[in-house]
Amino acid sequence: MQTNSTKPVHVTAAILVVLVLAAAAPAEAQRDFEPLFDKYSFKAEFSWVAVSTDIRLDSEQLGRGTTLSFENDLGLGKNKAIPTLDFEWQIAKRHKVAGRWQRIDRGSSSQALREIQWGDEIIPIDASVDLSFDINQFFVDYAFYPWVKERWAAGFGLGIRWMELQAGLEWDLQGSQNQGSTDVKGTGPLPYLYFEYRRLFTDHWRFKTGLGVFYLKVGDIDGSQWIANADIEYLIGKRWSVGGSINLSTINVDWKGLKDEVGNSLYNGAIDMNLNDISVYGRVRF
Repeated sequence: MQTNSTKPVHVTAAILVVLVLAAAAPAEAQRDFEPLFDKYSFKAEFSWVAVSTDIRLDSEQLGRGTTLSFENDLGLGKNKAIPTLDFEWQIAKRHKVAGRWQRIDRGSSSQALREIQWGDEIIPIDASVDLSFDINQFFVDYAFYPWVKERWAAGFGLGIRWMELQAGLEWDLQGSQNQGSTDVKGTGPLPYLYFEYRRLFTDHWRFKTGLGVFYLKVGDIDGSQWIANADIEYLIGKRWSVGGSINLSTINVDWKGLKDEVGNSLYNGAIDMNLNDISVYGRVRF
C-alpha cells in the first residue's frame, strides 16, 4: 500500500534530526546519569507476540470490500515467538535516542466460508485460500528529560513508527477455473508523541515505562495509533543486565488512493491491528 501523503512524516523526521544534532553538541564528559541511564546499550529480546488484524481493501469498480479478520476468517496464527532488537543512546544527561525492531511473518491455509471481495477480486465460497502476511516495524524516538534526579527521571519527545506490511492471497476452487492470486504491499510511517518515566528502586533494580500517542488526518491518510511499554530490569555490574517487558500497541488507519502490486489499480483500504508482546531480554551496557 502506498500513499502520497508523506509530508508530515518528513517534517517529523527533520525535527528529530535537528533535535538530536542540537543535543549532541553539549554532550557531557562525566556520566553522572548512570545507572539511571546507560551511555550506550544494546538489547536482544525473545518476544512472544500476540496479533489481531482486521483488513479491508476496497475497489473503485466493485465498491467496499469485505472486512477480513486474518486470524479468525483465514486461520492466521494469533501468536508467534520472534527475536527483537533494541538500542539506546544517552547523548547527554537530558537527551536520549532509542530504537526497536521486529519482524513478524506468518502464513495459513484455510477455506473461504463466505464470498470475499479483496480489491478487484472476488474469492468464492469454499475456495482454498493460502495467506501470507508479513510485518516489519522499526521504532525510533527522541526524548528530552526536564526532570532528572538521582533515583528517577521523566521526559517527553517525538518518535516515528515505520511499518511495512505485505499481504498475499492465493485461492483455488477445485473443479472450476476460478483461481487467482493478489499481493498488496504498504508502508505506514506513523509519528507519535512520547512520554517516559524511569526509576531506580535499588542500585540493581531499574524500572521504565512509556506511552506514545498520535492522530493524523492529512490528505490520503486518516488514522491513529498508541503504544505503551513497561520494563523491569536487574543490573549486573557495569556492563550487563537482564529483564522483562510488556509492549502494547494499536493501529487504526484508513488509506485512499492505494496501488496494487503492479501499480495500476487504485484502492481504498483500512487496517485495524493490535500488536502486543511479552519479552525477556539481556542487555549489554557501554
